[in-house]
Amino acid sequence: EIEQVHVGQQEDIEIGSVENFEHEEIDYAIFRIESGFFATQGHCFCEDQAFLSESNVDGEELECSSCGNIFSIVSGDPVSDLELPSLRIYDISEEDGEIYINI
Repeated sequence: EIEQVHVGQQEDIEIGSVENFEHEEIDYAIFRIESGFFATQGHCFCEDQAFLSESNVDGEELECSSCGNIFSIVSGDPVSDLELPSLRIYDISEEDGEIYINI
């Protein structure tokens, strides 16, 4: 069963940035890029389990601040090391200036 959880207002996240969102002790990374809002799991697969909200955003890609691996924000697929698993992606919906994550 999918739960729609309120994240915040669209205007709170600038284009080209990422914010951490925690719900029931689970972290999610909320991205706003030119093509819209996207959400992934909150931590990288690397040994440090780095917060993806601390990643560097470049277009539709993110680079983990700890291990340097690059992933697609849109698909979650690895870009720099194709042996890595894909990031988990969550649907984002927008309504009346508000952002919701479907988890």
